[in-house]
Amino acid sequence: MSQFPSFRPSCFRKLVPVLFLGSLCLASQAWAGGAARTDDDDPAVNAKGVVVNNILAVLRVSPNSAGNQCLKTLDEMRRVQKQLDDEETAQRSFDVGLLRDVLESDMESVIASCGRDARTACGGGVAGQNARLGKICNQLSELDSEDQGDDLQ
Repeated sequence: MSQFPSFRPSCFRKLVPVLFLGSLCLASQAWAGGAARTDDDDPAVNAKGVVVNNILAVLRVSPNSAGNQCLKTLDEMRRVQKQLDDEETAQRSFDVGLLRDVLESDMESVIASCGRDARTACGGGVAGQNARLGKICNQLSELDSEDQGDDLQ
């Protein structure tokens, strides 16, 4: 007789969807890179961080809406954000200003590429899932119309 408990295929079949959903949640957290900075000394970084976090809130609900360009820009933003955190922790002020500028630029790229994907998700019904997402989707559409207004001037 074996030392191990008997293997029950029926229990395993019930466990597979749970494991799959759990790994999907972890993957969506990983590609989202957590959250953008909103506690920086630079108010411009903080303002863009709020917009990025709103976009990420939409894409977490609809992860299939995020395109390859969005994922690339998020990864780059996350990399620069970590580098900035490391520089600030080491208290090396030489690179901090430059890294903040790069992070702000990366956040603009995330807002442009992932914002399109988030607005598509909003149009696909994400906005109706709860009041917070509805408010975020309205803000994203307002940002889009403001950007178009700037192009006309």
